[in-house]
Amino acid sequence: MIYNLETLEEIQAFLTHLRSDTKSRRKFPKEVWESIIRLSKEYSVEEICEHLEIQPAYLKQKLRKFQESQSEVEFREVSCQSQSIHSCNVTIELVANSGLRAKIQGSISCLNCLPSLFRG
Repeated sequence: MIYNLETLEEIQAFLTHLRSDTKSRRKFPKEVWESIIRLSKEYSVEEICEHLEIQPAYLKQKLRKFQESQSEVEFREVSCQSQSIHSCNVTIELVANSGLRAKIQGSISCLNCLPSLFRG
C-alpha cells in the first residue's frame, strides 16, 4: 500500500488511526517515514516530534540513517573505447546520491591509484 502523506496533519491523522488499531504492529510504514523525513526540511525535529508524538531521539536516529544512505556511492560500468587494451583510455566516475562526483580519467594505468583512494 502506498501512502501519499504531504502535511503534518495528514501524517498525524494516519498515525492516530495506526495507533488506535489493536491489530497493528504500530510500526510505521517506510512511506510514512519518508514523508516525515521530507517534512524535516520544513520543520524542526522538535516541532515534528511534538505534533506526531514521536520521541526526538528516535526521529534523529531515522534522520541519521537516511542521511547515511544518501551518501552511498553508485558505480557505473565503463568500457574501453579501443580494441587494444594497451592503448585503452578509461573514465571512472563515482557519483553519490547527494550529487557529489569524483572522476578518474586517463590510461588504464590510472587504475593503479584506486587502492589508495579506499584505504581506511
